[in-house]
Amino acid sequence: EFVASASDDKTVKIWNVKTMEEVGTLKGHSGSVLSVAWSPDGETIASGSSDKSVRLWSKTGEHKGTLTEHSSWVYSVAFSPDGKT
Repeated sequence: EFVASASDDKTVKIWNVKTMEEVGTLKGHSGSVLSVAWSPDGETIASGSSDKSVRLWSKTGEHKGTLTEHSSWVYSVAFSPDGKT
């Protein structure tokens, strides 16, 4: 019922699919957000950015952590389909 979108404005927006309204904005990247993914259980969102980081967020928008070991832009993020491997 929700979709997440990545943007050049350095944010991830969460949208309610039924109402087509924005329900949240995740801020923290210092570069364009190039990729976004929901975890299989729907509890976590990952976002990849031109700031060379991956940020993890709770479904309520709380920042959970940042992965910063990339030496270049992060074009894609994905979760394991089973959430374990």
